[in-house]
Amino acid sequence: MLELYHSGLSTCSKQVRLALVEKGLPYVSRYIELQHHAHLSTAYLKLNPWGVVPTLIHDGRTIVNSAAINEYLEDVFPDPPLRPSDSKARSRMRLWTWAADMIHPALQNATYDQVLKRKMTDLEPDDIERLLHRMPAPERRERMRRIAGGGFDRSEIEHAFERLGFVIERAEADLADGPWLAGETYSLADISMLAIVHRLIELRPGMLDRDRFSRIDHWCDRMMARPAVRQVYAAGTEETPPRPDRHTIAGMA
Repeated sequence: MLELYHSGLSTCSKQVRLALVEKGLPYVSRYIELQHHAHLSTAYLKLNPWGVVPTLIHDGRTIVNSAAINEYLEDVFPDPPLRPSDSKARSRMRLWTWAADMIHPALQNATYDQVLKRKMTDLEPDDIERLLHRMPAPERRERMRRIAGGGFDRSEIEHAFERLGFVIERAEADLADGPWLAGETYSLADISMLAIVHRLIELRPGMLDRDRFSRIDHWCDRMMARPAVRQVYAAGTEETPPRPDRHTIAGMA
């Protein structure tokens, strides 16, 4: 049995949910409400001591990190394949799954600044301290501390977008070799990077100018035409329930 602890349309959750749907793998969905900080609950931290989503449970075995989970799924459930058979193309696939993982912290900083910073004002100082105390990963704890203290300055946010822009420029160049990031084969590279590009479009849509990034634009169209992508990226479903208006730490018990 497969169980997925996820938060619906969070970047890393989409990466794993899409891999599961593309492979036609049924799974039990366990929704983790990040805005209620359920990822810092005692029960969840026993599953994932990093305090992040997603977490996959397969026959009692726990796998964390979206890139590691997707590689695991490919190893255990190789059909239909989401890795190219050619070794060179497979190396390109892994380059792009690494790139998505590597650039994710910059995307997080931009997301926190534009979306989550104002939500921290709903919390009392004691609640913030409780959250900081329960956050196991030092870099995430420091990010939360920065947000609670007023957030990042503009130069830091612009640097985050500069890093993201570099990765997008490389993706635009690599798409010259085929319709997909690894070349001729749709793969985990596309699944990983779509979540990054999709969130970037939400945060700064004008950054992906169609004239400058025409290959990315066409690639996005190809991705969004896939039935699995349409299913996973749809809001308002059982796996992507509406975000609550009230932000509490009730889920930390």
